[in-house]
Amino acid sequence: MVVLEWRKPVRKIRHLILGCLVTLGVVALTAACPSAAAPSPVAPDTNADLAAYLSAVAVDQNIPGMAAAVVTPDATRFEWLNGDDGNGAPIRPDTPFLIGSVAKSMTAALIVQRVNRGELALSEPISNHLPWLADASPTVEQLLTHTSGYSTADGLAVAERFDNTDGAVRHAAEDLEHSGTRGRYEYSDANYLILGALIEELDGRPFGEALRSDLVEPLGMHHTATTSEAAANLSAGHRYWWGTPRSHSSGFDDSGTPYGYVASTLDDMVRYARAQNGGAPDVLSPDALRQLHDPRVDAGDDEYGYGWRITPSDLGPLVHHTGATPGYFAHVMLGPEGQAVVILANAYSEAKAPALASIAENLLLILDGRSPTAAGADPLLTALPSLVSTLAALGLVIAIASWWRPARRGLRWTMAAAAIVIIGALWLLPSLFGINLRVMRIWMPDAAIMLIASLITWSLAAALLILPARFAIGRSRTQPPPASATGQQCLQSTAHD
Repeated sequence: MVVLEWRKPVRKIRHLILGCLVTLGVVALTAACPSAAAPSPVAPDTNADLAAYLSAVAVDQNIPGMAAAVVTPDATRFEWLNGDDGNGAPIRPDTPFLIGSVAKSMTAALIVQRVNRGELALSEPISNHLPWLADASPTVEQLLTHTSGYSTADGLAVAERFDNTDGAVRHAAEDLEHSGTRGRYEYSDANYLILGALIEELDGRPFGEALRSDLVEPLGMHHTATTSEAAANLSAGHRYWWGTPRSHSSGFDDSGTPYGYVASTLDDMVRYARAQNGGAPDVLSPDALRQLHDPRVDAGDDEYGYGWRITPSDLGPLVHHTGATPGYFAHVMLGPEGQAVVILANAYSEAKAPALASIAENLLLILDGRSPTAAGADPLLTALPSLVSTLAALGLVIAIASWWRPARRGLRWTMAAAAIVIIGALWLLPSLFGINLRVMRIWMPDAAIMLIASLITWSLAAALLILPARFAIGRSRTQPPPASATGQQCLQSTAHD
């Protein structure tokens, strides 16, 4: 759930597909209406600006259904609801959405609870509680901060299993490979999957039950689902095919609850955001919030705490986390002075990730009287499905042309060699960037389908170029002359005799 956050992680998946695009480009060259905002105490002009901005984003990014809220220190709230859910019903404050990796902050909260109760130590090896992970054995804190040595690919390999059987979390954790470098930050669902298995071991009950009883219910989030049974009313999300949203319902994944498969509503996520800003000290104490929100490791453009990113901005440090599952996007951002933003959308593609991830901060900028920062869809990733489609079409053209094979053997073999190089590049493309075709089909279905089509057409072209010339339908220069011409030559020869 990850974003290619790619279950699919958002930033990592974007980088992977950007690499795919560059590689495919080189290979190709070588080969040849919104609803009104709910009334609120926010100033009318600001209210109108927030609604206008969100309406423009929904139209520009072609988002079928979206909900947003701005939470202010005095508990006033601006709400905005737009579009329909996957069943055609209008989006409401109680419409459920998958929240993706925002769930990592919930898992981190459960871990901190147990640390503060003395049941767990951040510095102890995870194998103290999960002996079947003795070979990897990172510490609890390394798992919280993505410095355990589990790679992004390790997490993606066990994500989106849609295993709702008993013991699903542990089964997924037992299947993990450990291929990264311990001590170096690398975002991976694997870390929080293991933390989920750890909580199950400590509590002796399924992770979803622990999450519901120890965090969700105490915060009053009564419409939040932490199990497949509770998420039965979740409607379909949407994936994009050539920029057009299409309904997609892969369902709930109990094995992915610790890192991404939690379904919640706008109302409940507003309660969660308020709690993260200190509004529920009996559940999340000030000390626990400090532990969660303090920056711990360098994560590139920002820092990472325990289940939260800390990003510098003109407004000050922003504590936040995005989340993506196939068909859904979510973002919770804690701004300065107790402000918070919640964004929920029932559509996702990695190409649209920059635009979606910019919404929360832009709402805070508008609330502060500033202009939002322009951020559209990624043009390169938007073009990727069309680029791979062009490669597939080019392979088909060459395959058809190969029936009328070039007369010169050297040219024919040169073209065949080029086709084989392209096939090899296409075949290796996902693994070169740490993913496989299964992951690509989940997060970029249009590009994945056309990648398969490209492999088929270029394989056909190579086969036809390599076949002996006698199988060609078209005539080559070595073909005998027509029968009528041969007969005429024989008559002339007889006359001379």
